[in-house]
Amino acid sequence: MFYMLLVVNAVMRHRRSIHIFLVFAVTWLASSSSAVGQSATKPEYGPDGRLKAPIDFEGWVFVGSNLGLAYKEELPTMTSVEAARAAPQLFHNVYINPEAYEHFRRTRTFPEPTILVMEVFSAASKESDGVLSSGVFNGERRGLEVAVKNSARPDGQTTPWAYYDFSDQQRSSNIREFAPAFPDQVCESCHRQHASMDNVWVQFYPTLRKLLK
Repeated sequence: MFYMLLVVNAVMRHRRSIHIFLVFAVTWLASSSSAVGQSATKPEYGPDGRLKAPIDFEGWVFVGSNLGLAYKEELPTMTSVEAARAAPQLFHNVYINPEAYEHFRRTRTFPEPTILVMEVFSAASKESDGVLSSGVFNGERRGLEVAVKNSARPDGQTTPWAYYDFSDQQRSSNIREFAPAFPDQVCESCHRQHASMDNVWVQFYPTLRKLLK
């Protein structure tokens, strides 16, 4: 009888060990499959090297916003087109892809690829209920601009940073599906000279700026 009890106890302990092992294995497999399913955010291009407009960036990391920032008139970047765009007060809301933000948070550098999206809105002061007495808010969307750090960009250029404008000049509320990169002398050179870190206006983005303190 005593021998039988020993055998039963041994079997029960063995079963508990198997049960614990199975729970651990299932948990590990679930976390592994979840990690495999999380794909990194990467820029997408057309066969001609034009960038495809990013989607769902509203769920990325919001780094900052500004109202009516414009270049100085003496800068080469301040072309007639840029001056016309700067005339109305516009909100610029800027997002960064999560992987690049996490890398910057850890290393204070921007990896490849880094994608920054600037969504542009009019500054509206009136709404249907007429309850506002002052101030402005994000009104209608007026455009979408994107900066990408990618030294393997497929358009044949060698500078890592490229800048794209998906705004539809005919209908400002529309966004084009693809856009070519601006020539370096239009955007890249100005960012390289005046942006505080690696072509990025970190000085204007509090979410990134506070990481440097």
